[in-house]
Amino acid sequence: MSKDIYKSAIYKIKADEDFQSRLEASMKLRSKREKIRRYKYVPAMLLACFILFTGVTQITSWIDKQKQHENRNTNSQSSPYSPSEGGLENVQNDFEFTEEGEVETSYIAVVYMDGFAYEPSEWLRYSFQLSDNTDYEAIKGEKLGEVTLDLKGKRYRGTPPDFSSTLDIGSEIYIIKDTSPTSAIMVNFQGHYEIYYRSRKHVSSSYEPLDLNLSEVFDMLSVNPEIVSIELRNEENGSWMNTSGSQELITLVNRELPSLPLSNYGELESNPYESSYRIPVNLIFADGRVLHMQILPENGVASTFGGFITISKELSSAFEKLYKQGSAYPRLSDFFPYHETQVSYLYLKNHKNGEEVVCEEPAWSRSSLFSILSYYRADETEAGDSQMVMTVSLGRSESDNMTINFFETADKIILTEIQGRYYKPVRGQLLFDSLYNFLYNHTELGM
Repeated sequence: MSKDIYKSAIYKIKADEDFQSRLEASMKLRSKREKIRRYKYVPAMLLACFILFTGVTQITSWIDKQKQHENRNTNSQSSPYSPSEGGLENVQNDFEFTEEGEVETSYIAVVYMDGFAYEPSEWLRYSFQLSDNTDYEAIKGEKLGEVTLDLKGKRYRGTPPDFSSTLDIGSEIYIIKDTSPTSAIMVNFQGHYEIYYRSRKHVSSSYEPLDLNLSEVFDMLSVNPEIVSIELRNEENGSWMNTSGSQELITLVNRELPSLPLSNYGELESNPYESSYRIPVNLIFADGRVLHMQILPENGVASTFGGFITISKELSSAFEKLYKQGSAYPRLSDFFPYHETQVSYLYLKNHKNGEEVVCEEPAWSRSSLFSILSYYRADETEAGDSQMVMTVSLGRSESDNMTINFFETADKIILTEIQGRYYKPVRGQLLFDSLYNFLYNHTELGM
């Protein structure tokens, strides 16, 4: 592996770690014997865990060399899933485990079907109208099959066959109602449901052509692939910032993007990640489906669906205009007079059971709290019929601090009360589960 390619891969990991590192997504891949709570809040939490679990796969998915494609797994022949729906046909199955080789899977959450990887994504969670209280049973459709091949920690050559995964054997895979399995699937892992999105085509190496253009990708993901709006996301933690319906931008993306070929990393003449900044966006189709894309404006390149496209200066400038607009809404943490590093006093009370604590190690606890409050952009609202569920006092000392109260509404949404004003997230839902997990996993209350 060349030094330049390795560095670019590491740079790519850095871009992804802030939003994909929800501890729940990686913890659920461990053994049932591990008694570790699932964290259901901020995608910027515990970045080191993300690197541990996903670093190898992020690099190998872009760089490492494998062989050619696979046949469909014979176990899937009774499944309702059809490879003709935007899948690969006549692929040669040369998959095999090996003691030696350049490819090694890690514990990243992934399911392989029909030559494509399906993975969870925080970039798409809000856009897919999901939240921590989503009734997955209500949107669960026909069963596609079960994981038949466990790839955790294995070295292999070739494309993993259908229903192979880093999830445990027997994990169930379902269609999502009113959603094509070429766009997304639902996975039941140890009783926990999660949406996995078709994220990239599997190829033998970073130099092998992807043989896809964006119109083909659009058709996989959406039944009505006209782009109607564009979301701007925060590069630091993946959170929502703004939704644009600018006709100038919408016209440009619909006119230019569909015909563009998708190039693999090894086909590029230069390192696309030499750009000093990136613009993360979600393209929203007319049926509500979503494609995530990262614009690298200094190089005139965008990264999406496991590959790269070259965009015009006109389109690049339009994305930069959206980027400079930023967000019209403040983060919950913006209402505090204290920076995270200034918080040396932290008091918390759970009003549901009366437990309270003055944190002996506030530096340990404060980062998790600020991650939650920095994730949500908020607008002022009315308290309505809500009940106080948690109080936080934070600041430099016991005499120099401010108090924040969290209220729960009848529909289980958390409102944040700061200096007599109430705020509700503009996008996404802050739930008591997030506060509870913070209290009992990142403070002395959990001990």
